[in-house]
Amino acid sequence: MGLDGGTIITRNDVLRRSCADLCNADTSRSSRGGAIRGVHKRRQLDAKTAKVTQWSTCALSGERLSAPIVACFLGRLYNKAAVLELLLARAGRFADEAAEHRYLNQLRTAGDAYDHIASLQDVFALQYEPAAADASGPAAPLAASTFDGGADPDLPAPYTCPLTHLRCDRHAFAALRPCGHIFSERALKELAGGGGGSGIGGRGSVGTAATCPTCGAAYSAEDDVVALLPDERQLERLRELLPTRRQQQKQHRKKRKREAAAAAGEEERQPEQQRQQQEHGQHEPQPADVAP
Repeated sequence: MGLDGGTIITRNDVLRRSCADLCNADTSRSSRGGAIRGVHKRRQLDAKTAKVTQWSTCALSGERLSAPIVACFLGRLYNKAAVLELLLARAGRFADEAAEHRYLNQLRTAGDAYDHIASLQDVFALQYEPAAADASGPAAPLAASTFDGGADPDLPAPYTCPLTHLRCDRHAFAALRPCGHIFSERALKELAGGGGGSGIGGRGSVGTAATCPTCGAAYSAEDDVVALLPDERQLERLRELLPTRRQQQKQHRKKRKREAAAAAGEEERQPEQQRQQQEHGQHEPQPADVAP
């Protein structure tokens, strides 16, 4: 460890030359020893690049979004496999050692940020897949950024509204819970007639019932429209609506069970009715058999 002059290398000497950013942040004039002066600040992504990244990566695992994709009622996007892995990890079941390490890292970094996901009933499927980086490659752009960290307008947006053709990284978007299709909030306002507020994220009402312009599925503008990647104000409102949405989910499940039971009972009754009609028809005298 000694140098020609009998000095001993220190940790600061190692750090000063091992990290270029730390070396550039050092304002001291010493070439060896001493404390490193200056504060190294990590470069932060601008808002546009961060938005593109959120639309292209799983909020839970940090991996590229790929079908099947789901969203929670706070507007975050996930790979369904990551949600399943989280739920299994909470039950103490891990596919391998790496899955256990990922779960421990999530607890350390995210804390209780995903406690609102207690089962698959707390997420819903999306009809969404990030746009490809180019026409020939299937990989989605994880961050549409330039060399200096700014958003690159020439790169394709992860998603554009099929009605208004607005970019998801520049405008507010929302998803319809019953079918999972995604539209810009402007398109949903226009479909609802544009009166009053938007009703998205709990900020007002645009009507009570409507149909999806893509598949025709019925949805409630008050209960079934979920803002995706909302701002802070919308996020707080969505947190307040979580208990209400959970109660609505339970009611929907009970309604589907009743409808399924009624349909099954109807199917069981139809063969019995047909059998009774056939027996009744056999006992009825035919017109040719009636004596004049």
